[in-house]
Amino acid sequence: MSYIQRIIALLTNLGLWISGVAVLFMVFLITLEVAGRKLFGFSTLVADEFSGYLLVVTTFMGGAYTLKTKGFTRMETIYNRFKGGSRWMIDLAFSLVSLVFLTVVDYWLWVHILSSYRSGLTSISIFQTPLYIPQLFMGIGVTFLVCQVVLEIAGLFLARKTNHIVEV
Repeated sequence: MSYIQRIIALLTNLGLWISGVAVLFMVFLITLEVAGRKLFGFSTLVADEFSGYLLVVTTFMGGAYTLKTKGFTRMETIYNRFKGGSRWMIDLAFSLVSLVFLTVVDYWLWVHILSSYRSGLTSISIFQTPLYIPQLFMGIGVTFLVCQVVLEIAGLFLARKTNHIVEV
């Protein structure tokens, strides 16, 4: 495995772990809120806000790992009809379109995050969370996903070069 592949694999696994920790925190926070209200009559006042942020963290940080493990949904009934070189072309086309789309999204996410940071935007809740903090996880997650798509494209070309693709 090349140096770049190891770095992308490390980033992908880091995203997975951050996503998992976010799920655990979300479960803890919701449990605390429910138990606090039912048993002790108090509220954290921020459980719904922070759970929303943690859901964003979970979704965006887990994206690269989902791609790596082929977890994204695709039209299997159509996809399975293609074999060999045809499937390779479809995989390449989808990967290239994904790369272009995600690169544009990633760019504008980072523009938005920087704008939120510079303008000091905060949530309207009692905690007044600086909005660039949860937004950072969106940018980082999409950046990790872009890296994983690049790795997928490289893997497609490597498979093609080493003749692991059967021509139809």
